[in-house]
Amino acid sequence: MDLDDLLVGHWSSLPFSYGVMEASELGFLSDGWGWSSWFNVGALCVTRFRWRCPKPEILELRTQWTVQGTPTRAIGPATFASMEPAERLDEVTRHHYAIGPAAPMPGAEALTAVSFKEPVEFCEHYARGPVQIRREEDPTHLVLPYP
Repeated sequence: MDLDDLLVGHWSSLPFSYGVMEASELGFLSDGWGWSSWFNVGALCVTRFRWRCPKPEILELRTQWTVQGTPTRAIGPATFASMEPAERLDEVTRHHYAIGPAAPMPGAEALTAVSFKEPVEFCEHYARGPVQIRREEDPTHLVLPYP
């Protein structure tokens, strides 16, 4: 399996979403599984995928499942208050990316970020979060067990 170890971990669009009413997060596990989440005050959508890098700076996502619903109002990681049945998918997308410093807004201090040429979950820039993440951090881990 071809994985870019620099992608492994948690990434968030929040620092780059200033003034926007929605945000996205990505989780890349070191075993080639991952998830994306898109959320705002009234909706949460989580997509589970397999990931790999067939060439340098090319990310391939093979979508497996998606779940939509409403988020809890609790402070902290996005979790579901209610959800619709999961939908099985089989879609492959490829995204050009670069990892390096990016400023969330003009004049702001640069953060380590992954920047995509084509948006992933509606966002092009994601700030680096914790590198060590677990499957239990996936908002769907209790609903859709990992194989």
